[in-house]
Amino acid sequence: MANQLIGDLRAISQGLDGDGPQWPHIPCPTCKRGGLTLVSNSLVQEEAATSRRNQSHPDWDPDWVYGYFNCLLRCQKPGCDLVRMVGETGLYLKRSEDGYIDFYTPKFFIPQLPLIESYGLCPRPVQELVDAAAKIIWVEPSSAANRLRSAVEALMDDQGIPRKGIRDGRPFDVNLHNRIVAFKTAKPEYAAAADLVLAVKWIGNVGSHDRRLRIADVLDGVEILDHTLEQIYDSSREEIRRKAADIAARKGIPASRFGGQLPF
Repeated sequence: MANQLIGDLRAISQGLDGDGPQWPHIPCPTCKRGGLTLVSNSLVQEEAATSRRNQSHPDWDPDWVYGYFNCLLRCQKPGCDLVRMVGETGLYLKRSEDGYIDFYTPKFFIPQLPLIESYGLCPRPVQELVDAAAKIIWVEPSSAANRLRSAVEALMDDQGIPRKGIRDGRPFDVNLHNRIVAFKTAKPEYAAAADLVLAVKWIGNVGSHDRRLRIADVLDGVEILDHTLEQIYDSSREEIRRKAADIAARKGIPASRFGGQLPF
């Protein structure tokens, strides 16, 4: 199951230009499937006071302009929550006859945009930590990466990998790296998933110690974590294999025709 959200989120992270119809698909937090569109007349933007003062500078250029905006977004599906988007504005020169146009950099979505496709599969503690990352990824990607790291800790908890060990008769904290190694050893059927989730841990480590991470880096971690959750918790592939084997055994004849008994 590919994470189709990631492409949308990567496009949003590049910023939004022009008016609403030109914006990329923004996934709905409520239904996770529909797209959000700008509510008519809801976009409010204001140039910052410092930006206005800068216009008296002899070297002033339109790309010095900056400010802030907020607006409402509505899902195409009825019954979904309205979403508030807040962020920063500026101008940039578009290579067309349009000249300078408004450019919007989102910083907050309330409620937060979904990050993963596997919400219905993974344990609630993992979901909650992914949601915690989603709330701040646009404004503080390094902190969001740290929350993804915590989601991996919660994943190890759910898989029964202990946080504590005994050394020389005394308890000690097992670090996440060694927990993942223990997970790979204890459950070799998930060895590939363990290797993947190590990458999420490394991204989280960087987020814990400095602020160099970009939104794109954190989305890489989200994509890997989502794929890992699918490998561990998605049983649909095995169900499909069983269904295919059953149909092949019946040679395609509906089972109801024989009261559950095969005719051969």
